[in-house]
Amino acid sequence: MRRFMSNSDLFDELIEQALKIPDSRWSIGGNAPLMAKRFFLEGWKVLLAAKMSGTLKSYIPSGIQIVGNADEEDIKDDVHMILEYKADETFGIYKTPRANRYILHNDENNPLLSSLEKFGEHLPSFNPNLLVISGLQMMDNYPFKKNDVRDLRTERLELVKKQILSQPLKTLAHFEMASYVDLDLLLHLTNKVLPFVDSVGMNEQELDNLCSVLELGRVSVVADSNPRVATALDQMRKIFKIVRQKNVQYDSKRKLTRIHVHTLAYQAILTVKNSAWKRTEAAVAKASLTAHRYVCNNLTIALEKTKLLLDDSFSTTTDNNNNSRVFFEPTKPVACWDEMISNENVDICVAPVLICTEAQLTAGAGDNISAAGLVLQVEK
Repeated sequence: MRRFMSNSDLFDELIEQALKIPDSRWSIGGNAPLMAKRFFLEGWKVLLAAKMSGTLKSYIPSGIQIVGNADEEDIKDDVHMILEYKADETFGIYKTPRANRYILHNDENNPLLSSLEKFGEHLPSFNPNLLVISGLQMMDNYPFKKNDVRDLRTERLELVKKQILSQPLKTLAHFEMASYVDLDLLLHLTNKVLPFVDSVGMNEQELDNLCSVLELGRVSVVADSNPRVATALDQMRKIFKIVRQKNVQYDSKRKLTRIHVHTLAYQAILTVKNSAWKRTEAAVAKASLTAHRYVCNNLTIALEKTKLLLDDSFSTTTDNNNNSRVFFEPTKPVACWDEMISNENVDICVAPVLICTEAQLTAGAGDNISAAGLVLQVEK
């Protein structure tokens, strides 16, 4: 959960106090920088849109090309304060059901997408294979100034749409979902972004929220933190069908051909057969391993620090008239099968996650998981 604090002085004071806590630490953050760093570590050439001071840029691998600052612009870095907590920790009368985090910020740059124009100037010469749209949740809960003449948030989202449309169809476009509570913003995203991308990625709460907005026109207040595979798959199918209808409604030249859902217990990727997305089975396995390694903050997987929440089989739908069940095989722990959805032949792959029982990091896990899943599916 991420929330904006309008009182800058209070926020600065909270940062000052937080830094006095013995186990507080600095870390590079933000959806785009974290995904960019993962892509770079996987051997990709990366162009990152962000406004950063020289100090903050030192946290980013030097091989990543950063654009966004205006010439001679004096940059004040945006700080987000993240309270991370482990499963079963207590706060007063409350006990946490799972490892998670709460994010507080006073960010004035990212809600306005202030590096968007500079990024657009560099895109033609960079000629990317993949364009990732992320961080739009910074607009959520932000006090945009409105008058009778301008709606700044709508204007900025319209520019995002134009930037996607400016790319050749061979440049795949991926939208990374996040936590949203503002219904108007979500409706904007379902009209200005989702119909024009090839891929969308999200966690289980974001999946439930997006499905609710698309199907019912309302925000999901509470979501299951560990949904059944069958439930998640049904929601993925609904999203696929509705967004494909929006592709037609908005006369989009792009069609949704990929959905990646990452949960605590499993990874699930749906791709349209014979689309531009490759190696779905390998991608879902890589996403699963990345989930464990990132949260444990260790490339080595120690089995004594893992647990599985999935059984050796699962139903593929909650439909009582469909008894389809998929079994994991010990020698092949990724389950894949074909389906027909909206007259499209699709591949669906599910991989269990070796859950890290001694979580070291939670913030940024989804960004690393999504990027890792994309890495094997895009032809460089």
